[in-house]
Amino acid sequence: GTFTVPSGTIGGETRMRVSMKYNGIPTSCETFSYGEVEDYTINLGAGAPDTQAPTTPSNLVASNVTQTTLTLSWNASTDNVGVTGYDVFQGTTNIGSVTGTSANITGLSPSTAYSFKVRAHDAAGNNSGFSNTVNVTTPSNTVTYCTSQGNNSNDEYIDRVQLGSINNLSGNNGGYADFTSISTSLAKGSSNTITITPRWTGTVYREAYRVWIDYNQDGDFNDSGEQVYSRSRTTASSISGSFTVPTSALSGATRMRVSMKYNANPSSCETFTYGEVEDYTVIISNAIGQGITGDTGFSNAEMSIYPNPAKHTLNISLIEATGKDYVIYNTVGQVVGKGAYTENVDVSSLQSGIYIIEVNTENNKLRKRFVKE
Repeated sequence: GTFTVPSGTIGGETRMRVSMKYNGIPTSCETFSYGEVEDYTINLGAGAPDTQAPTTPSNLVASNVTQTTLTLSWNASTDNVGVTGYDVFQGTTNIGSVTGTSANITGLSPSTAYSFKVRAHDAAGNNSGFSNTVNVTTPSNTVTYCTSQGNNSNDEYIDRVQLGSINNLSGNNGGYADFTSISTSLAKGSSNTITITPRWTGTVYREAYRVWIDYNQDGDFNDSGEQVYSRSRTTASSISGSFTVPTSALSGATRMRVSMKYNANPSSCETFTYGEVEDYTVIISNAIGQGITGDTGFSNAEMSIYPNPAKHTLNISLIEATGKDYVIYNTVGQVVGKGAYTENVDVSSLQSGIYIIEVNTENNKLRKRFVKE
């Protein structure tokens, strides 16, 4: 018989075994009753090198996506000699190799956009082309807060809340209102003033006020320092107070609760007879000067964005400035998108939430906060 030495065979001396067995097909390593085995040395010359790359892996998909992990899987490649593994890329970075057609990715961050692709390789070092790219945004950490409300707001209610960029003239909301889509940024270590304006429909009653911020983002307002303002019962037409954000507060978006209760101090999780409760979002950022989240104003006359909230496209308008590139950050300062400057930024792949877009111009950086629907 004849045979062909594979082109990728390593040259040099190696063993050849010849076996003859009575009345059966021999295996390479058995002892049998009748017949004979002979071993020889053969010298394999250096054949033509293997230069054929594997086929490109296909149908890359992501599944089991959590805040910090996900699973990638794809269809196998083929090769003239044999595929020995797959390189997994996060963006443009090779984060490791696997021998099978799936990979478990760990160490991700919540509310963050990632892109992945894979390629195959063989023993000779030939690499295939890249698979399709899969884009994934990890979900945000979710916490559930206790309920609190006034059962009757016919006589008195919270009419306006002012803090940073929050200036919400809310009117009567029936005892509770979820305004967590409205937010402001507060820098660690900064002093901030909150103003609450009540409204009475007739008789002016004495009201008490409290404000809480969940600084450690654990879903409650019970921790030390999280009650940031308190005012005992008063008939004042507007009340104000200042508080300082602790440097130990966690960066990112968190809950602020504002409560007004008739004739007694409210607690963070109670239902009471007369008054109103409103919830808002505050974004805790690094101290001023420590990175992009230190910009607490997010307002600049030279840049406007629309629509806000945005669903698919965020439009940018610059006045007396020329954009060079842009970066999109989530609320904890992680980069979730970037590119050359364009007046129409595609935000369709972002998860719903609050983001900051920074445009670099010739002379400075312009920032605006936007909401992704």
